[in-house]
Amino acid sequence: MTAYLLLGGRCVLAAVFAVSALAKFRAPREFASALRAMAVVPERLAGVTAAAVPVVEVAAGLLVWAPMPIATWGFVLSGVMFAVFAAVLVSVLRRGLDISCSCFGASGVPVSRAHVGRNLILLGIAGAGLTASVGSGPGGLGAAGVVVVLLVAIFASILIIATDTLVELFSTAR
Repeated sequence: MTAYLLLGGRCVLAAVFAVSALAKFRAPREFASALRAMAVVPERLAGVTAAAVPVVEVAAGLLVWAPMPIATWGFVLSGVMFAVFAAVLVSVLRRGLDISCSCFGASGVPVSRAHVGRNLILLGIAGAGLTASVGSGPGGLGAAGVVVVLLVAIFASILIIATDTLVELFSTAR
């Protein structure tokens, strides 16, 4: 069972980090602007932070696929990143800022509790992957189980990446 959990965690984290990093690499100025608007790093560090975050996201997404025990550190890094992302978004909400996070590219959807929830879900996935990576022993993966895990991971990744779209779709403030 832990082998399937490990596979699912790896797939979701790698997909989410890949899409997130790609969006930030494609629009670094927009992400830097979002960081400035959030006022979570000093103004002079916004550009450097905007450049560093997607690099670390790529690293985390690759590390979870590395052999053990390196993959374990990839899950730790992922968890730390999602905890920091959630804390930043909570800070934005508590200060009443009406801005989007640009987590997956330019967006007009303001930061909401759904965005915090997304990061907490990803933190949980990183934690489950960490637990599975530490407890994983030799065990085979059946073909049917792998297919199910991959389908669930694809579906979960799409829902996570589409948070802005889903928030906008189900928003009651119209």
